[in-house]
Amino acid sequence: MSLRLDLLVLLATAPADPAWEAEKAGWRCFVMGNTNSAYRRGSRLHAAWQRGFDAAARSPDPERLMH
Repeated sequence: MSLRLDLLVLLATAPADPAWEAEKAGWRCFVMGNTNSAYRRGSRLHAAWQRGFDAAARSPDPERLMH
């Protein structure tokens, strides 16, 4: 019995994590000077956005670390 690996399956992109994307959006918003979240207040995605925004605010160089 031979084991065969499908490289296309292994190298395929992973599905996006909405919470991680919201955190990154919060960081980018801080850097760009936008203080408004696009997510509904009280939602888990708004909380993730706020975590990213707050983390960027605490960062010594948020613009450089964004890249």
